[in-house]
Amino acid sequence: HPGAVLSDNVTVGPNAVVDSCATIGSGTTIGAGSVIGPGVTIGSGCFINPLVSVYHDCVIGSRVIIHSGAVIGADGFGFIPDPEGHLKIPQNGNVVIEDDVEIGAGCTIDRAVVGSTTIGRFSKLDNLIQIAHNVTVGQGCLIAAQTGISGSTEIGSGVIIGGQVGIAGHISIGNGAV
Repeated sequence: HPGAVLSDNVTVGPNAVVDSCATIGSGTTIGAGSVIGPGVTIGSGCFINPLVSVYHDCVIGSRVIIHSGAVIGADGFGFIPDPEGHLKIPQNGNVVIEDDVEIGAGCTIDRAVVGSTTIGRFSKLDNLIQIAHNVTVGQGCLIAAQTGISGSTEIGSGVIIGGQVGIAGHISIGNGAV
């Protein structure tokens, strides 16, 4: 991991890759086989389990747990119809995961087209959740397995979303909704 900024007490597991332009805070563990890409910043006291991918300048706060198989920062699903095929809309933003968040196994959180896809402090995501580009999840939310949240949706703080819920894009869900 030559060139990467690794603070004190950082543990990097076997076959993990930390890009030379990444910054990892003190007391953070990067699990075996994980990939931390260019421009990624991870705070202190985090636990990144094996086989996690974080890339495209994403920012992970402190005391965040990300379980195996999660992908943070992939391109969102954005295309413009064209007579010659579908043209990809560039995804130039990132993902910001605030402090004290837990991301379950197999979750995917897409980076924003512009700006940030954001997961608020103290929120907890179960396994197998898809969060699309430009979504904002407020603080202290609980989201259960197999939920899909479409692009540019705003979820307020303290929201509880049950399993297998599909949420359409470009809507707002108020604070405390269940």
